[in-house]
Amino acid sequence: MTNALHLLKSYRERAGVSLQDMATMIGMDVGNLSKVEHGKLQASMTVVLSYHIILNIPIKKLYKNHFPSITKECLRSGLSLREKLMENMKTSNIDHRLELLDTIIGRLIELDTNYGK
Repeated sequence: MTNALHLLKSYRERAGVSLQDMATMIGMDVGNLSKVEHGKLQASMTVVLSYHIILNIPIKKLYKNHFPSITKECLRSGLSLREKLMENMKTSNIDHRLELLDTIIGRLIELDTNYGK
């Protein structure tokens, strides 16, 4: 999430919010938040969502560089799961699982295509 980390600091500074105030609103130590903004400490979900909520940053902007790779990985894993399910057609709920999986795979393919543009 390196690229998004730099965005956290940039968005905070553009909004005119001090590091101290942001840390206080998030409930975090100023030193640790500074480390997050400088890429020395990984941002938790709470930190990222707090920046989203407090500074009105769209989640897609915070994760825009991660959506394509995560989408591709989920698609790859979904297709692999589908193959395994097709090989083991023994369970009673396999049709339902495959139907749901096909819907998910279709959505992931659409997302993957859109991120490629």
